[in-house]
Amino acid sequence: MTQLDIRQRFVFDALDARGCIVRLSETSEAIQATHHYPANLSKLLNEFALAATLLRDSIKIDGSLTIQLRSDGPIKLIMADCMSDRRVRAISEYDNEELAANDPIDLDKLGNGAMLAITITPDEGERYQSIVPIENAQLGDCLEDYFQRSEQLPSLFHLLSDQEQAVGISIHALPAEKIRDKAEAESHLERLKVLLNTLAAEEALELDPEQILTRLFHDESCRLFDSHPVEFGCICSSQKSLDAISSLGQDEVQELIAEQQNEGNQSVVVDCHFCFQRYEFSFDQVKGLFA
Repeated sequence: MTQLDIRQRFVFDALDARGCIVRLSETSEAIQATHHYPANLSKLLNEFALAATLLRDSIKIDGSLTIQLRSDGPIKLIMADCMSDRRVRAISEYDNEELAANDPIDLDKLGNGAMLAITITPDEGERYQSIVPIENAQLGDCLEDYFQRSEQLPSLFHLLSDQEQAVGISIHALPAEKIRDKAEAESHLERLKVLLNTLAAEEALELDPEQILTRLFHDESCRLFDSHPVEFGCICSSQKSLDAISSLGQDEVQELIAEQQNEGNQSVVVDCHFCFQRYEFSFDQVKGLFA
């Protein structure tokens, strides 16, 4: 059986550059199945899931990566996570009355309060976060701008999606070894960018990764490595739900319990907004958090 959802790395043998291609199909369907997003937001949410997967591939530590958008416009939140084992999840909160369903969503028009953040949470050690400026309409362009501003080696991103599936490609420049001349190296990277941007969504969503890379870089000596599966997955758990309740503080939790009792409920319920898993805790269990 052909694996529909994959992450696959590649390298340019004659250039100081490496890349990664990600295809999401069943993962996108699972993300969309938890909520009924309008078409334009579904497309953008799939692009965030691609971005999280591609960015997670670029870091060398064990842990998860989250890319998050917050704004005071019609889209309040978009969040996508990719874990070390390539499980991906994504969610959005939005104002259905304010978001025009058929209009393209330009990130740089979401309001002055809009911001992008990339958070890396290592399996061991402290998490750290980077703020990504929003000065471009497309997510891929924002990520390229971020890599350029942060004085890292230049990177390229091309994210393509519809409501049901998505394909994303990233290319990262490597330290100079094969081409020492800086101007020549920049010229090669610019050529790769031009070639990458010729890939249209309709084409990308129909071809497999090898066909896509052959179509784009047939003159570039591009070598494709083995693929690895990607799947929808959540990191919610009973313990994490209890931790979230505990973080509210004792006074607020006591008010929550009183509110549930007044409504005739026998427990406190926590629902995961990513996967709709429900966790139910007795009042004694919740009170025990502060014993």
